[in-house]
Amino acid sequence: MTGKMKINVEQVYTSVACNRTPEIIDWNGQGVICFGATNSVVIYDTNLRGKDPLKVLSHHKSQVNTVKWLRKPDGSSTELISGSADKTAAIWTLEDGVWKVTNSLAGHTDGVTCIHGIYNGDELLVYTGSIDSTVRVWERKDGVTVHKQTINLNSGLCLTLHAHILPTTNKPILFCALDDHKIHVFVGDEYHRAHTLTGHEDWVRGLDVQDVDNSSIMLASASQDTYIRLWRIEKHVKKQVTKGIKVEEKVFTAYGEDWSVKLEAVLAGHEGWVYGVQWQSPTIGESNKKPIYRLLSSSLDKTVIIWEPESTPNKGEGDGVWVERVRVGEVGGNGLGFYGSKFGPGGNSFLAHGYNGSFHVWRCCKETGQWRPSVVCGGHFSAVEDVKWERQGRYLMSVSADQTTRVHAPWRTELGTEWHEIARPQVHGYDLSSLALISSTTFASAAEEKVIRVFKAPHNFVQNYRNITGEVIEGDTGGPEGAAVPSLGLSNKAVFIGEDEQGDADDDNDGYFVPVDMTEPPTEETLMQHTLWPELQKLYGHGYEVYSLAASPDTTVLASACKATTAEHAAVLIWDTTTWEQKQKLVSHQLTVTQLAFSPNSQYLVSVSRDRRWTLYQRRQDTDLFEIVASTDKTNAVHTRIIWCCAWTQDSKAFATGSREGKVCIWSEMGPTNTSLGAFGLLGKALEVNTAVTALDFAPHDGSGLILAVGFETGIIRIYQFTDDGWLLLQELDNSAAHHLAVKRLTFKPTEGNKMMLASCGSDHLVRIYSIDIISE
Repeated sequence: MTGKMKINVEQVYTSVACNRTPEIIDWNGQGVICFGATNSVVIYDTNLRGKDPLKVLSHHKSQVNTVKWLRKPDGSSTELISGSADKTAAIWTLEDGVWKVTNSLAGHTDGVTCIHGIYNGDELLVYTGSIDSTVRVWERKDGVTVHKQTINLNSGLCLTLHAHILPTTNKPILFCALDDHKIHVFVGDEYHRAHTLTGHEDWVRGLDVQDVDNSSIMLASASQDTYIRLWRIEKHVKKQVTKGIKVEEKVFTAYGEDWSVKLEAVLAGHEGWVYGVQWQSPTIGESNKKPIYRLLSSSLDKTVIIWEPESTPNKGEGDGVWVERVRVGEVGGNGLGFYGSKFGPGGNSFLAHGYNGSFHVWRCCKETGQWRPSVVCGGHFSAVEDVKWERQGRYLMSVSADQTTRVHAPWRTELGTEWHEIARPQVHGYDLSSLALISSTTFASAAEEKVIRVFKAPHNFVQNYRNITGEVIEGDTGGPEGAAVPSLGLSNKAVFIGEDEQGDADDDNDGYFVPVDMTEPPTEETLMQHTLWPELQKLYGHGYEVYSLAASPDTTVLASACKATTAEHAAVLIWDTTTWEQKQKLVSHQLTVTQLAFSPNSQYLVSVSRDRRWTLYQRRQDTDLFEIVASTDKTNAVHTRIIWCCAWTQDSKAFATGSREGKVCIWSEMGPTNTSLGAFGLLGKALEVNTAVTALDFAPHDGSGLILAVGFETGIIRIYQFTDDGWLLLQELDNSAAHHLAVKRLTFKPTEGNKMMLASCGSDHLVRIYSIDIISE
């Protein structure tokens, strides 16, 4: 009987982008950001430094379309609401430091696309707009939430909505922007349409309301017609008829009182669709002590603007024409611009989120008054297909269907260690599928193309890596300074910058790459343009899209396999990493090889396939050539479905395979047999679970038994101990702690001792790192 053990798992790093919808992010007065990432809601505490500031909350069954903080009258937020394509909305409440869904609002017959909520005394009112052409009104009183009313829009679609407490009445007013370019105003105990605001010539995508005084409010509306309109709604006072030009005034009735609406201003400054507007809490002017209002807007023209009324000599501060005070953005290489923006606490910072799910935060420098980009979290915006540690575990690299390769590394600060994305070596035209780190400065990647591309770290990366992490990567420093993608090209072209070549450098690099000297993780703008690695080699040989890659730990060979339906195309190719020539073609499988893994001593290679078989290849002595020494066939295969994954033990004596029917098998040398298994056989019993096994890896653990991390199609990760007595579950990470869609890859950092690090990636766009501490009892 072996000694018992227990483990502690701690979250070290979470990397993910927000979803690509306009109202997917919100920032509260306490400095906490909430955003939707795939089907989860993520809490990002910008006050936390020196550790992972992200907390993932899994509840919705489909993509989250919108999230909003619920702001109490005193400005604090301990609740938020989320709306999802799963036809529901959820109210989340922070109780004893834990976020819980206190109400799930179900009833829509299609996805919820826009939400808003307001407190009115002890009541909470929540409004949900859906693709089913309705807006539903929910009321929570004394902890009980009821569906109060359904506003039928006939065949109309609500694009965004905003509710506010109307002054003097203390009753709600609801603004709904529909797909008829108009803003519809709903009031009443039984909501009815009281008024329609017309003027925009395209869809209105953003609304926000600000109290002006005790009898008037200001509504800002942002539209795809590139304009922002400001509407003043105030208590109607009958005025004497005067001659001359005057602003047209419309009147509607709400709660027994007459209210007038007039267009205060039209703000023209954006050149693309305007998706977001937000008022900042007013500041008091120095000269006339009147409140000054500021408005933030974001557009697909790649700019974010802060608007303020100009000061006038006669009236003082904040009474003149609305002008742009600050304009930032002009982000290059971004495809499209910004989907939304939010002020940070105190108005000294603001955040915008881009088309590729990236966050951009600008903070105002007190000394200069300049707005500067600052370090922010980020991540992939599509399924992450593969992650690999650098040979000594100094950084982690990931590839995704979002067509990027990213490098994640620790940033050591006085407050602790934070992980961040520090480079984006490859921005590709194809969805990436696999990755192999050949050395500390060289990697190969595979995408939906027949070519394998090999990249080498440029001088600029090696230098910045040292500045940010404090560690030195031994690399050839005499190489290119960086890389740029030529117009209409897919290959990263090396850029050399030297005294003699400076003149030619500008011609070569299309003006894209500029060496950047970094002492902190780069901003999104820098990542997109100035952290590419030059392409060293293209490897041709596969007939279809390359699907899996693996590099031998001794860095001498690279193995690759492509999508296949025949034995010829399912062959594993072996490449020499010094000459980049194809050395061998290993034919064994009938269908696509799903994963390849070299043993830590580089003597064995195992391949697993859709044909439900695994094959083991052994290296011939003193060569880089491999031969088949064992494989499964119909008579001895334990797996009855696709084998998705494989991994080696640290001592290279056994390997594990995991399959769709939910079995994990460990195979080891048992002695010669007359079957296709050769000298190999099943070690102990197979672990059987009810869900598909999609990823696994052995921990670098030198204690008793084997420790294996197993990832499932459901997104859960389990850590098992395997001994002579069988399988023992040590820990389970649920959908919030692990992933909420299929786990794509698990990989332990190559370290010594009981403190280990496990990296995982999944179809939910997340890359995560956990610290795992093993305690023997």
